[in-house]
This record gives sequence, structure tokens and C-alpha cells, in this order.
Amino acid sequence: MASVAVLFSLNYIISKIGMHAFNPLTFAYLRIIGATVILNVVVRERNAAPLAPGDGWRLTLFAILGVVINQSLFLAGLALTSAHAAAILITAVPIFALCAALVLGRERATAMKIGGIVLAAAGALTLVGGEGFAGTTKSLIGDLLIIGNSLSYALYLVASKPVMARLSARRVIARMFAVSSVLMLPIAAWPMMHEQWRAIPSQAWLALAFVIAGPTIAAYLMQAWALKYAESSVVAAYTYLQPVFAVILAAVFLQEQIRPIAILAGAMIVAGVYVSGRGVRTQA
Repeated sequence: MASVAVLFSLNYIISKIGMHAFNPLTFAYLRIIGATVILNVVVRERNAAPLAPGDGWRLTLFAILGVVINQSLFLAGLALTSAHAAAILITAVPIFALCAALVLGRERATAMKIGGIVLAAAGALTLVGGEGFAGTTKSLIGDLLIIGNSLSYALYLVASKPVMARLSARRVIARMFAVSSVLMLPIAAWPMMHEQWRAIPSQAWLALAFVIAGPTIAAYLMQAWALKYAESSVVAAYTYLQPVFAVILAAVFLQEQIRPIAILAGAMIVAGVYVSGRGVRTQA
């Protein structure tokens, strides 16, 4: 999950570069189509067992929550707000996931689990206060889209856990992207028809290729595999690592200075993720 957090953190920077040339919805659809082709043709799972009754509808729901809504809102929001603000706002995922899991009776609240998430949330808030939230008031719509993306992805994590424990991660993710490539087409058709394809530079195409291979295929598969062995709120808690990684990556690639407050916040976030995990292992 730490590797997934790194890939998702890179996604903020690389997607931002790509969307300097692409329309956000075009970028989102090309990302989905690329992942669909690779997962269903290049690395297709052979001799898979037939799906159980109802699995088709469940996978369609996962595709809507985890890909169509998630990708559309994330990239549209990222295009309107800063990568730094998006990385901070995405920390709403564990809070939404825990609430959904408790409401659905999928998880039992424990002091360590809640305490770990609260500690990680405090670290994220420390990062918000330390790094500042300047400029995001001008991109309120983008911020709201990122929050909506967080809610959609949290619901996907909670809803998909039982199926992830029964079916292979590769098969579930491949079907999700295949369904999403159909559902997303009416949304992306208009911006794709008006895209200035000849004006798109090679740098933007390379950004798209990286986003497909890393934050999409690799990250989704690793996260799906993790859902087999950890509760959805713990998997979601690793989202708290993304603001820390985003700050570090911004310092490396954008020469931004890392302030001591960011290091303190990172320590709190890592500690919160650890405590949440300890709460699950103690319960088991």
C-alpha cells in the first residue's frame, strides 16, 4: 500500500503535466481505454472460473464508483485546483471508508482503529496548516470535485472487499475497466471530438503512458490484492501518506522547499497508519 501511495502521489504531478495539453475528460478516457486494452488483452487472466450469480452487476457498480466517477471527478478537479490541495483533500477517503464500513456492518469500531485514523487525520490537518491552503478558494469547484472523488473511491473500497477476497484482483480490475470504457464513452465523446490532437506534444503522451502503467494498472492491482488481507478502512488509511509523498515529490521535481512542519505531519500520518494496522491485527 505504501507503493500504491507513491504511485498515486506521482499521479498528481504527471497528470497535471498531461492535462496542460489534454482536456481532463479526454485524458481520463484515454487512461481507462489504455488500461482496458492492457488488462484484457496483453495480461489477460487465462482459465478463469465463471462468475457467480450477481457478480456482473457488482463489478458494474465497482466500475461506476471506482473508475468512472472516481477518474472523472479526480482529473476534472485536479485540472481546476492545485496538485498540493488535491493531495490534501484526498485524505478524506479513509474517513468516508470507515464511516461506510461501520454503517454497513463490515467492520467493528475499535479504539486503536479510530485512534489511528484520528492521529493520521491530525497529521493531515497539520500539513494543511503548515503548508497553507492559499489559492484554493479560487478553485472551489475543483476542491468539491476532489471531495466527491474521495467519497466515490471510499465507497468502492468498502463495497468491493468481499468480492476481492473471492475473485482474483486481476480479473476484477480488468472487468471494471472494460465496463468503464463503455460507460465513460458518452461522457468523453464531446471533448474528444473537439480535442486538438495534432497540437498535443510528446511530453503529454509520455505523461499519459506513465499514468496508465503506474497509477492505474499497477496501483489498482496492488490495492485490490491488499483488500484480500486487510480491512478496507486500513487500506484507505494509506491515503494519508499521499500528501507527504506529494510534498517530497514536489521538492524533487519542482524544487519546492520541504519545511519542518511537513516532516512533523508526515511522522504523525505514518504513526496513524501503523496504529490502525495494529488495531486490526489485535482484533484478529
